Amino acid sequence: MRIAINLIPFSSVQGVEVFAGNIISNFIKIKENNDFFVFCSENLPELLNFPQAKTIKIKKLTAKYSKAFCQQTCFPCLCKKYKIDFLFSPSPNAPIFYKNKIVVIHDCAYDRFPEFDNLLSKIYFKTMYYGAKYFSKKIITISNFSKKELIELYKINPEKIEVIYGGVPELPGVSNDFAQKTLDKFKINKPYFLYIGNWRPRKNLPKLIESFKVFIEKNSLDFLLVIGGRKDKRFLDLEKEIQKNQLEGRLILTDFLTQEEVAVLYKRAKVLTFPSFYEGFGLPILEAQSLGIPVLTSNTSSLPEVGGEGAFYVDPYNIEEITAGMEKLTEDETLRQDLIQKGYENIKRFSWEKSAQQLLNIIHSL
Repeated sequence: MRIAINLIPFSSVQGVEVFAGNIISNFIKIKENNDFFVFCSENLPELLNFPQAKTIKIKKLTAKYSKAFCQQTCFPCLCKKYKIDFLFSPSPNAPIFYKNKIVVIHDCAYDRFPEFDNLLSKIYFKTMYYGAKYFSKKIITISNFSKKELIELYKINPEKIEVIYGGVPELPGVSNDFAQKTLDKFKINKPYFLYIGNWRPRKNLPKLIESFKVFIEKNSLDFLLVIGGRKDKRFLDLEKEIQKNQLEGRLILTDFLTQEEVAVLYKRAKVLTFPSFYEGFGLPILEAQSLGIPVLTSNTSSLPEVGGEGAFYVDPYNIEEITAGMEKLTEDETLRQDLIQKGYENIKRFSWEKSAQQLLNIIHSL
C-alpha cells in the first residue's frame, strides 16, 4: 500500500507536532509492505523528518495562506501523480474532497476558547472540521473526552470516530554539567514549580501566576515559578503579569527550549503545575510522570483521563484550590511519593508503538 502523510501544515513544534512525530515514526517502522510518502513544506521541523519515507518538499509555501491553498489544489494532484492509496493527515488540515483519507482532530479547543486572529482563519478551520466529518473515511481523536466533544459540537457519527491515545514522549538524557549550565542560563537557583507549554488563554496562566503569588505570600518557602516555552504575546503578555503581581526575580520566562533543556527543567522541578482549562490530551503530564515529578493539574476536560491516579487534581478556576495544591505537593512528602509511584504505573497505559499499530489496523480495515 502507498500511504501519504500530510505534513504540509507543520512548521513549529507543539503538542500536535509531538503526537505526529512520534506516531508516524513508529507507524513507518511496522514492516507490512507499505510505502510511505511524506508531503511537506521546506520549513519542516527536524522532529518530523523521517529518513525511511520518501519526502516530497513543496517549495514556496511561505505566504500566510499558501499552505491552505496548496492543500486544496495541488496536493490532491500530487497524490494522484504518486499513485497514493491512502492519505493520513495528523491534523484537521487536509484536502477536503480527497475521500480516501483519515484525519486527526485533537480537540475542539477553538470552539470552546475562540483564539483566531481573523474571521478567515475561523472559517477555514470550521471548514476543515466539517470536511473531515463528511469526506473522510475515519476521524481519529486522542481522548474519549475529545470524542464526546466532536459528537456534541459537530454531530459526527460516533462510529466514524476512533480514539488513539498518545504515548509517553521520550526526552533525551542529559549530563549533570549540561543540567547545571541550563539552570544557570535561566538563573534558576531555587526550588521551582514548572509549567511547560504555550501561552494561549485556555492554558490558564494568569490564574497560575496569581496562585503562585498567594503561595509565596502565605509560606516562608523560597520558590520560583518557571514558565517554559516560546514567548507569544498575541494572546497574553506575561512580562506585564510579572510586573502587575510584583514577581520580578520569582517568575522566569524561558522562551524557546531545546529538548535537552526541557528534560533538565522537568528533572529538576519540584512540581509540574498544569492547571489548564481545556486539553484534548495533555502530554506534559506523561512527560513529568515518566521522570518521577509530581503533577498538579485540572479536574477538567481530558486531564483526569490522562493523568489517572498519578496526579493531584484542582479546580482551575479556583485560585485558593490551586494554591492549596501547591502547598500540599511541596510539604507532604508521603503524598509526593505516592503520586510519583502512581505516575510510573499510569504511564504504562500509553505506548506509541501500540498507537501506531492501531492506526495501521484502521487503515487496513478501510
